[in-house]
Order: sequence, then C-alpha cells, then structure tokens
Amino acid sequence: MRRIPRLPAALLAVVLTAALASSCGSGDDSGGDGGSSSGGPAPDRVTYLTGFGTFGREAYAYVAQDKGWFEDAGVDVTIEPGQGSGSSLAALVGGRVQFAPIDLSSTIIQLGGGRISGVTAVAAIHQTTDAAVMALADSGVEKPADLEGRKVADPAGSVIGALFPAYAKLAGFDADKVDWVNLEPQQLGVNLASGSVDAVGQYRVGRPNIENAVRGKEVVVLPFGTYLSESYGAAVTTTTKIATEDPDLVRRFTTALLKGMRYAIDHPREAAKLMHDKHPTVDEKTAAAEIGLVGTAVRPAEDGAPIGTMERDRVAGAIRTLVDAGAVRPGLEPEQLVSFDLVPKS
Repeated sequence: MRRIPRLPAALLAVVLTAALASSCGSGDDSGGDGGSSSGGPAPDRVTYLTGFGTFGREAYAYVAQDKGWFEDAGVDVTIEPGQGSGSSLAALVGGRVQFAPIDLSSTIIQLGGGRISGVTAVAAIHQTTDAAVMALADSGVEKPADLEGRKVADPAGSVIGALFPAYAKLAGFDADKVDWVNLEPQQLGVNLASGSVDAVGQYRVGRPNIENAVRGKEVVVLPFGTYLSESYGAAVTTTTKIATEDPDLVRRFTTALLKGMRYAIDHPREAAKLMHDKHPTVDEKTAAAEIGLVGTAVRPAEDGAPIGTMERDRVAGAIRTLVDAGAVRPGLEPEQLVSFDLVPKS
C-alpha cells in the first residue's frame, strides 16, 4: 500500500483553515460586501433626503423603512433630513444622495435657467404645488398684495423663495418690496409667533406645525397653487444617470416609497408615533395632522390613477406658466424634466 505523505503541522493548519473558510462562505456570492445569507445579491445602497427636515409630512419614507418595504425591494436606504429643494438638487448633482422629493417648479427654474443639469423626476409626491406663505390673522396680511413691505422668513434654497417672484407677478404685486430673512425650518414658527417676522414660507401641509408654534392664534394661508394651478408639487427626483443606467432600481425604490406613503395616509396616528419614536422632538398630534393634509395632496384627481402619476400635458403647462411669468426661458421640454417611462402607471 502506498503511504500518503504527512503534511507538516503548520501547512496542515493553513489547509484546514482555508477549507473551513470556504465552507462557511459557500452561501455568500457577494464577495463579503453585504450579500444576503441566502446567497442573493447585495442590496443597492442609496441615500434619500427628505423634502424638509423631519416633520410629520416626511413620515412615509420612515414607514417604508420601518415596515421593511425598502429591504423587500432590495434597497438599503439611508434617510437624511433635507433643507429644501435648492440644497437637495445640489446634493443630487454632486452625487451625495441618489433620491429626494424636490418641488417640480424649483427643478423647472433650475434646469430652465441652466444652473443645473443631470436630474429627472420619476414620480409625483404632491399632485399640486404645496408652496405657500403663512401669516397670523391679526397681522393684517389677508391677500398676496399685503406682503409688500413685510418681512418674510424662509430657509435658504427653499422652493418657496425660488417661486416667489413668479407667484408675485401672477398675483399682481411687487416681489422686490418684500424683505426676505433666511431661517432654519425649525425656527419659522417660533419667529412668526414672536412677531420677529410678518410671515413665513411653508408647505401648505405644514400648517399644523405652524399652528402649534403660534399656540392657538389664527393662521392665514396664501397658497401658490391658486396661481400656479398646473404645477405639481414635490416629485421623487434622481439623476438622469441612475434613471438611464438602472431603471429597475428607480422602480423598486419608488414603489416601496409610495407604498409607505399609502400606508402613512391610511394610518396617520401610527405613522406619527413612528416619527416621534425616531425623532422625539416631533409632536405626535401635530405630525398626525400634517399627514392628514398630505393625504389630500397626494391623491390624483383622476379616478383610478395611481399615487405618483404625472401627465406630460400638465408638466408642459407648468413650464409654460413659469415662462409666461418670466421665471424661466422658453425651450425646456417636459422630457428634459421627467422620465415618463418610469412614472407609476395605472
């Protein structure tokens, strides 16, 4: 019988260690880079910016994350608080984030003005523009023209400030006669309550947050949608590179995100509690009220149309309105703004 040569002890240890490692890793095809234990592909990792801080209106993204719907879609999502459309567009263009809800009118102004490129909307969050200015009823601000000579606070880079000149032109008053003050989102209600400013820029769905800050005083809301009637509000926005090269990722992410939206507006108290648990400074009652208003903004007017739908004719109308108001140069086409093949369909 042929004798098998005995391996030196040190070499034998190396062989056994390699065999054990191979056995333990036989179910992982990810190369040690975060693949699932079942041997599936590693999830796509993306960063999502909220539209505006961590208010109740942003609950849908946290719901999708908490319920595991992003995970089910094969997407590992990091959620970070946004600071308005301008900064979110810059973050997308700079590659720091992959998705963000950005007011479509702001994107029109930025793209049409040649200030940015390489971004595209893939689903509507709000079916109408949610931009507004809010003031206390006892301030004397009752109509848009009453803002002349007043001090209005708004975060730097917010869509409200970007849209304001077009809104003023359409509403028939002089935007140059309004004094703007830049404040962080959390400071708006406090400064309005104290009288430091006469009005604040705010999404319409943020009214409960402002009412909570001013402690029972009556609030006047001047919605931009009265004059920008064809405009969509916030839209899920990504880069054209991602939309072109990985449309499957876009669809998976958007589907999970909008599933979170549907659940949040159907269960506002649960979603508000989740927001409070994640961000203790969020008041549950105020957050639930905001989520209730979100529900009225996200549902399409057309029966049977899915949440997130966008129509080319309406996008063209929104562009035309801003061109007529002098906010953007002619020439921008809807397809430069929206990837209609990725928009949710019935």
